[in-house]
Amino acid sequence: MNIRKALPEDAAAINALNQTYAFESGRDFLSLITSEYSEMYIVEENGEMIAFSGLEYHEWNNTVSLIDIFVLPVYRHQGIATRLLQHQVNVARATPCRCLLAEAPSLNPVLQLYLKNGFRICGYNDRYYSNSGHEAAMFLSLDLA
Repeated sequence: MNIRKALPEDAAAINALNQTYAFESGRDFLSLITSEYSEMYIVEENGEMIAFSGLEYHEWNNTVSLIDIFVLPVYRHQGIATRLLQHQVNVARATPCRCLLAEAPSLNPVLQLYLKNGFRICGYNDRYYSNSGHEAAMFLSLDLA
């Protein structure tokens, strides 16, 4: 397993995974890869992209936000998401940013991943995804300093 910074030529593959697994549509992964304010990372296994995540830097409040933690279903429950998240935390710690922010649906297992790795819940919005209130958006943070 190899974690590396995504290159512009990886944008189409990241976008394809994003569309296949119904994440937020309309995200411009090429811009996230090439911007000075964000970066994407991919996990490869035997030359195949099996996971991705990103970081977006916010100068105005000295924070960094996680952009997705995605692992192909066949590779889940093998510790890949934990290793990728720990990689992202280490990258964020190497910056002058004061905290790492994340958002997770309340019914999604990624919430437990964040909590298990030291994030704390710092807020929620029960109308973020829909007006039904069935699933809330949980906002989390991890102090970096």
